[in-house]
Amino acid sequence: MRNVDVHTAQNVVISFQVATLLQRALAYIIDILVMLGAVVAVNFITAILFYQFTYLQFFIIAFYTPACEILLNGQTLGKRAMKLRVMNVKGKEPVVLDYIIRWAFRFIDLYLSLYSVAVVLSSTSPRGQRLGGILSNTMVVSTRSEMDLSLNDILRIEDRSNYQPQYEEVYRFSENEMLTIKSLLDRESRYKNNAYKDLITDAAKRCAAVLQMNAIPNDKITFLKTLLRDYIVITRS
Repeated sequence: MRNVDVHTAQNVVISFQVATLLQRALAYIIDILVMLGAVVAVNFITAILFYQFTYLQFFIIAFYTPACEILLNGQTLGKRAMKLRVMNVKGKEPVVLDYIIRWAFRFIDLYLSLYSVAVVLSSTSPRGQRLGGILSNTMVVSTRSEMDLSLNDILRIEDRSNYQPQYEEVYRFSENEMLTIKSLLDRESRYKNNAYKDLITDAAKRCAAVLQMNAIPNDKITFLKTLLRDYIVITRS
């Protein structure tokens, strides 16, 4: 699975997993099943009403993807099931126009080329982008996170107006130190062994000392995650 480093506006580099072709294909199949289910439900209702609202079926099939991605923050139901999400290549949340561009070029990526353009570009692009993704500066990434500092947390922390840092002195740390903490949290969550637990404890002690805290918080993992969030806000403000 490919990883891509996103340089966010707050000068923090965050690594995300690019969605694989198989993951995207499975999400697409789920979306097709959802659309078919919706069409069947519409047909059933219209049969009861003795009137055929055929245009509703067209709107379901044509606008399902952009409507879902706009309303569900970059996810269709299939992407949500597969834990995938559309995001901007610069780490920002896509705007409505981005989703529309992605949707408009589906006709070339998928339908007119019999999926060949999408398969070739997604397989060869460093960010796994099809044509619509390239033109809209978006990509599909996995939201599976080894730590609870999720993609939504990172994208939605804008400034101190909607998030108040708990540790104001976190600016004393360097960007590399914060990235080391993030990597450590990732590995501890993935491997769950005593060696990483000890490293988490050592890291928490080191951070508490730099911050001149009298005591180390009992929940050391939450403490380190909070430091990461605070660093993002403070270095961006």
